Amino acid sequence: MMHCPHLDADNRCRVATQLADCDVSASAAGCQACQVNDNPRAINVVTIGMALVQRKRLGKSTAELKKLLDNYKPDAPQAVSFRIGDYRPGPGSELKKMLAWFARPSDACQCETHADTMNDWGAEGCRDNLETILDWLMEEAQLRELPHGRFTRAIARSLVLTAIRRFERKYPDGPPEPEDGEDR
Repeated sequence: MMHCPHLDADNRCRVATQLADCDVSASAAGCQACQVNDNPRAINVVTIGMALVQRKRLGKSTAELKKLLDNYKPDAPQAVSFRIGDYRPGPGSELKKMLAWFARPSDACQCETHADTMNDWGAEGCRDNLETILDWLMEEAQLRELPHGRFTRAIARSLVLTAIRRFERKYPDGPPEPEDGEDR
């Protein structure tokens, strides 16, 4: 984690905590995204998003935070999310299939987005970003109150590398191009 005057000793983001009106734990990826934002270490798209996700996880209303987020991103295009019915080959899809017996995506997790990012990166990009992927898995494990220590990280590393190898075996020349009329 990096130094931030709004990060407390318990690894909570004070900005997101104040916005959410409940404790919001910071993540390495969230802190990094906040630091490079146009308005770092303050109310910005990242801290609002962290607050929104935490309120949603707790089953609390997110309407006010969604309005606030809209004010910070008034001209942003609608986010596109791919669900299991929109399967596209990639290391992220392979990892998602491997983990499906163990943990199902929830409305509050970023599992689909992370799988899509891994698919966009491809095998080599996933190897280059292995630590980021492991951070995502450890954050999700912690949020789900699952083991998330060094041993679990070693297992996660093995799973990610296996997912990459499975993808490479299935598609040695890379993923097939979408057919005409298909969206990615």
